Amino acid sequence: MNDQTSSPRRPVLTGKILVTGASGTVGQAVVDALAAAGETVVAGMRDPRAWIAEGARRASGTAAGQQPDGPSTGRPGTSRLGTGGTSSNSRFGTGGPGISGSGGGRPGTPRTGVAPLGGKPLRAPNQKPDRNPAHKPGSLPATAAPQRTVGRAGGGAAAGPGRAGNASAVAGHTVDGSGTSVRAFDFADRSTWTRALAGVDRVFLLVPPTIADVGRTLIPFIDQAMEESGVQQIVFLSAPGVRFNTRSPHHVVEQYLKRTRTPHTILRPNVLMQTLSTLYRDDIRLRSEIVLPAGNATVAFVDAADVGRVAARVLSEPGHLGKSYSLAGEQSLSYSQVAEILTEVLNRPVSYTATTEAQFAGSAAKQGATAPDIAAQASWYRAARRRLTAVPNRSIRRLTGRGATTLRQFVEDHRQVWL
Repeated sequence: MNDQTSSPRRPVLTGKILVTGASGTVGQAVVDALAAAGETVVAGMRDPRAWIAEGARRASGTAAGQQPDGPSTGRPGTSRLGTGGTSSNSRFGTGGPGISGSGGGRPGTPRTGVAPLGGKPLRAPNQKPDRNPAHKPGSLPATAAPQRTVGRAGGGAAAGPGRAGNASAVAGHTVDGSGTSVRAFDFADRSTWTRALAGVDRVFLLVPPTIADVGRTLIPFIDQAMEESGVQQIVFLSAPGVRFNTRSPHHVVEQYLKRTRTPHTILRPNVLMQTLSTLYRDDIRLRSEIVLPAGNATVAFVDAADVGRVAARVLSEPGHLGKSYSLAGEQSLSYSQVAEILTEVLNRPVSYTATTEAQFAGSAAKQGATAPDIAAQASWYRAARRRLTAVPNRSIRRLTGRGATTLRQFVEDHRQVWL
C-alpha cells in the first residue's frame, strides 16, 4: 500500500548520491543498484578502510567466518560487517529482525531521547527548524554535476558485498575496487558530515542501530544537508507500522521530514529475507530448526536486493517527492511454510518451533545477545503476531517493472549458506 501526497516534481539531478550505512545489508544493496543505474555513488560508513579490507578478504575467500561457498555468519551477539546499518553494526541491521535493514527503532520499542508522545522531535543545540530551506522554495544552491566515478555505461556495476580490487585515495576519500567513492561518515561525529556531503544532491538515509536520539543526530544532519549542501531529495528508510508508534525514531524522522516540507521519499520495507541467511543462519545450518516466538504469524518477506532496486528508482527519476511506499513481497508465509521451503531446497528436514518469549530470551542470551537486543526482538515478534507484517503487495513490481523475489527463489539462490 502506498501513501501518496501531492508534491512538486524535482528536476533531473546529476550529482552524487550519499548512501548512509552503506556497509549494511540494505545499504550495500542500494549502492549496487545505484551503480547499475549509472549513478555516482558515495558510500558513507564509519570505517572505510574496514570496508575495503573486508572486500579484499572476500575476494580472496579469506573473510572472517566465510565458508568456501557462503558468506560470513550472523548470529545472536555477533557483529558482522555487512549485516547491519553501519560499518560497526550490531548484528541486526534491521528495524526488528530484518524489518527495514536499518537498525534500531524496532516497532513498539521505546527509545531514549526521542520525542514524547505527540511532541516535536528533540533537536541539537542551536538547530533552528525555520532555517531548513524546505520552508523556502527556490533557496537551494545549485550544484555542479561532478565527474562520475561509478556505474558508467559499459563500465559494469558494483559487484555486491565482495568488492575486489585495490583502494585508492581520491579527493580526500577512498575509492573501492568497484569505483564507488567511500567516505568516512558517522552521525555521532559532525566533523564527518561536510566532507561526506560534498558534491551530493541526494541522500539515502537510515537509522543505524547505535542511534537512540535522532534529535541530536539524524535531524541536525538533515538540516545541514538541506541548508548547507544543497541536497534536493532525501530517501528515508523507515519501517512498517511506525506511523502508529510515535516513540519510534523512525516515526520521529518521518514526521520531521513532513513537518519541515523537506523534499523526501519514504520507504517502509517489510521483514528482510536476509534474516534467514544471517540472524538465523546457524540455527538452520547446524540444527535444522527455526525457533522463534512468532506463533502462527505470517510475513510478506522482502529481499534487500529488491529494496535496493526500488531505492535506485526513486533516487534516479523524478516524481517521487512527498510519497511513501510500503515494500513487501507478493506472498505471505508462516514460519512453518518457510521451514517447508528450506526442507525442500536443502533436501533435509528443517522444522519451526513456536517458542515463548521467555524461552527465546533465554536462548538468545546464551548466544550472547544483549538485553536491549532481546527486548527489541520480543517487541517485533509481538508486532508480527498482530499481523503488522503479514500483508503482501505489488509495490516493488509497480515501481521497478519486475516482481518481488519469492522466498523460494531467495533460498535457492543462497542455498550454500545453509549447507
